[in-house]
Formats: sequence, structure tokens, C-alpha cells
Amino acid sequence: MRPIPAAAAACWLACSLHAGVLSAGAPPDSIWPRVAANMRLVNDEQREIVDWARYYARKPDATQRLLARSQPFLWYIVEAVERENLPAEIALLPAIESGFDPHAASPQRAHGLWQFLPATGRALGLPTTTQYDARRDPIASTDAAIRYLRSHYARFGDWHLALAAYNIGAARLSRLLEAQPRGTDFWALQLPRETHEHVRRLMGMALLVEQPQRFGIRLPPIADRPAAETIALDRPVNLRQAARIAGVPEAVITVYNPGLGNLDSTSVKRGILLPTAHAQRLRAALDRTPAPVVTSAPKARVHVVQPGESLWRIARRYDTSVDALMQHNKLRHAGLIRPGSRIEVPAGTSS
Repeated sequence: MRPIPAAAAACWLACSLHAGVLSAGAPPDSIWPRVAANMRLVNDEQREIVDWARYYARKPDATQRLLARSQPFLWYIVEAVERENLPAEIALLPAIESGFDPHAASPQRAHGLWQFLPATGRALGLPTTTQYDARRDPIASTDAAIRYLRSHYARFGDWHLALAAYNIGAARLSRLLEAQPRGTDFWALQLPRETHEHVRRLMGMALLVEQPQRFGIRLPPIADRPAAETIALDRPVNLRQAARIAGVPEAVITVYNPGLGNLDSTSVKRGILLPTAHAQRLRAALDRTPAPVVTSAPKARVHVVQPGESLWRIARRYDTSVDALMQHNKLRHAGLIRPGSRIEVPAGTSS
């Protein structure tokens, strides 16, 4: 199991303190039986799956912390999975992809619960800017992940294959399947070991959630109800200022709205999630504010060109286009940059 990053640990602690995850007993309306009741894929007798469930059970503290991090948004994920009639095991996929850490980032620049790469996120309608990264927005990214998995299922006709495609890509999986007999059991297919292990890890986590008593582990208490409510914003808001006025800890806003790049302006996102008590205080503060609490528009960043860098490479780094850089910097040709020269990166792009 991957180590728990400091940011993720802080996120879990903030969730716990403000939403009751550290309560002594499980709530009577625990969400876990609901998840277990709708599982359709897990095989509780397959040795590799049982081995993975035992692996998680041997690290009970780490496993409980991992699952507890889902508390602010697990209900929304389960709702979306059920609404689209997907197997409930898919609601646990973020446990394998990101450890249920919406701030998780891979070396390949995949971000969020569902670990979308920038190009995949854009293709699925998830904007990525300095102010708002929809890949880190639990609700927006969950809806995108379900559409993505549904497209894989429509293509391959099997949920195990859909999960494999999520791991290695649909095009690569298609090439691997072309040379193999149709109707072959998924586990007998010649696929990369990493892909088989990715699916087995998910099934192992699912088996643990389905049968916690069998593996001697206690699941963290998460209620089967929304952990937060939505505050609609009819104007750009400086949440840092509003939170100070309302007495709402900034950490709570960050935990429930991980897609926000900063709290200085919500010019992109028109609604935020907060637990009820905090939501009521923030609404009252916004109602008392006579004028929009906004900050100045974000400024363009400056990039100093390094030896060997091209405008294409700079554009790729900041998730923008060569045309956007050329237009903003009034360049007539993409080759007109030199080491040491300064390139302005338009506001609204990400690094």
C-alpha cells in the first residue's frame, strides 16, 4: 500500500474533525452495506483476490485511513454509480487510483480521485486552470469517470475489460485482445501484469468491504447520506475573506472543494460544498456582504526559457497551446525564442 502523503493525512484529519469520522461507533445508516449489496464482480474464492483483501487487512490502520478519506464525497460517488447502474465495485476504484486523495498527482501529471491525465481530462470536459482543476473536483470527475468507464464497457462488453482499459487505455487493450481467442476468461488473458494486478487490487478492496468480519477489520464509520450541501454562488467570491467573516476554517473549504486552485476567487466555479453548519454560516456572511468580495484578475506568469526548450514544450508544460503563447507574447514565429528570454503564460493555465 502506498504511503499516505502529508497533504492527504491533513485532509483526512480535517474531514474527521469537522464531519465526525472519528466517532466511537458506526452510524446506524452506514454506507458500507449499501455498497456491498450492489457488488457484481468480486469473486470471494479467487486466491489472488483473497490475497489482496488479506494484504489490506494486515494494515488495518492504513486501510481505515484510506477509506476514511472518502467520507466527504463517497455518498456522491455511490449515488452516481447506482444511478448509471454500474457495479458497486467501481465506487471503490479511487481507493486504488489515488488512495481516495483528491489532491493526488502522479509523475505523469495525472490528478484527482480518478487520476485523469490532462489530455484525458480535456477530452472528458474537465477544465484545468490555475483557479479550478475539475479533475480534482470529486463530483465533476466522478461523472466523467463513469462516462469514461461506460464507453469502455460499450466497446468491450465486459466490466473487467473496461477496468483494464481504464488502466492501460482502450486502444492498447484492443491491440492485445486481437491476438487472443474471443471468450477467454479475463484472468487467463495475456495482459500486462500491472493491469491484472490493478483489477485484482480493486477486487481485493471490494471483497474487504463486502466481508470485513471475514478479514477481521472494522470499516470507518461513514453515513449513508450527503456529507455536505451546495452553496450556489451568483457572483465571484473571495472565499478566504468570506470564510474569515463567517468563522469557517479554510481547511474545511479546501477539503470539500479540492478542485479550487485557491480561495481568492471563484470566478470559474459557481457552487461549493460545505457541511451544513459551515454552509449556514457562510451563506449568512455572503448575504451580509453588500458587494461582491472579489480579487483582481489573476496575472500572467513569466517563464524564463531554458537551453533546448521550444515553445511547444513550454505550452505542453502549462497545458496551453503554442498559438495562445504566440498570440499573448505577440510572436510571429514559434522559433523566435532564445535561452534566457521571458515568455508570459496566460492566466488560467496550469503548471
